[in-house]
Amino acid sequence: MLGMFTMLRLRFLLGVMAAATSMPGKRPELTPRLSAKVFGECYWEVKELAAFCRSQGLPASGLKADLTKRVKDFLGGKCPERVSKVTKADRDSVVAGGLKLSTPVQNYNNDAATRSFFQKHCGQDFRFNEYLRSFAKGTQEGLTYRDLVEGWKDAEQKRREGKQEIGKQFEYNQFTRDFFAANPGASRADMMEAWRTVRSYQGPNTYKEFRKLSK
Repeated sequence: MLGMFTMLRLRFLLGVMAAATSMPGKRPELTPRLSAKVFGECYWEVKELAAFCRSQGLPASGLKADLTKRVKDFLGGKCPERVSKVTKADRDSVVAGGLKLSTPVQNYNNDAATRSFFQKHCGQDFRFNEYLRSFAKGTQEGLTYRDLVEGWKDAEQKRREGKQEIGKQFEYNQFTRDFFAANPGASRADMMEAWRTVRSYQGPNTYKEFRKLSK
């Protein structure tokens, strides 16, 4: 039979092993040798993604979602999509006579002329939201600016009701919202410390995951 001391030591070691296997690993460096799977499990800042793209001869422009997909494709052995450049002269906002509700959506851009159009139809409190920013990456055929106005209003209504999900590329925003919902008296410094902790590990960058790490 095992002695009491040996039994306690064995239990301690088993507990350490269990904790080690359930604890997510530290976030690795972003290098060409990183697997696409591990890359997708970690949080990366735009500057990190852009720097990696430049180091590998990939286009470093675009939104965070574009850069993330480009890097993931590269690490997965896929040929990244080519970035088509839209010149200022190609934008919908420079169409003769200005934007109208009936104008087809072809080359959307978040420029001053587009802002003025939406302020006219949505009010002076208008601001570009995730719904509209998504059209800067590509356009669904058959849409007009009337559809975008209605889509913007619908997205803003969901936001006000708290029903709109925040995209994965905005994990920081979601974490901030959840942190202060759970800790209304906390400071921004407290939130940032928690955010830096969770993003330094491999895995979900959520407040729920932070709570697991804090136990």
